[in-house]
Amino acid sequence: MAAVVSMLISLNMLEMGLSNEDNGVLTLGEYQRAAMGTCLPESENFAYMMLNLVAELGELSGKVAKRIRKGRALVDGNELLPELDEVWEDWAEFESGLRSEAGDVLWQLSGLCSVLGWDLEEVARENLAKLADRRERGKIDGEGDRR
Repeated sequence: MAAVVSMLISLNMLEMGLSNEDNGVLTLGEYQRAAMGTCLPESENFAYMMLNLVAELGELSGKVAKRIRKGRALVDGNELLPELDEVWEDWAEFESGLRSEAGDVLWQLSGLCSVLGWDLEEVARENLAKLADRRERGKIDGEGDRR
């Protein structure tokens, strides 16, 4: 299954003029360009991208919340785990659904960055630089953007 998905991704990337033949790694910039190639014109605006990003995050968290509410999952420490009587195939399907929702969140974030004129890869680099600076100054824990 993973090989089929990888092949489909490669074909879609080639159709959109992208290639990662060198090392098989998909950069965030390549992802952003390919993802926005699937965007409907009426969706290419700040309001849609911002509001639907929140909606997609809600779908992702909602799947987890409902699973916990129904007693089919639990959080132990920092791990999301199936309940003991959970059928493995059902859990694998659940995880697949979570990955799909995480992909939708990534698409929406990519779209939001695009309509704002931002490169997703540069946003990621800036974030890592900010976090490294905070770590060096002992300010990872705390509140506010300017700590």
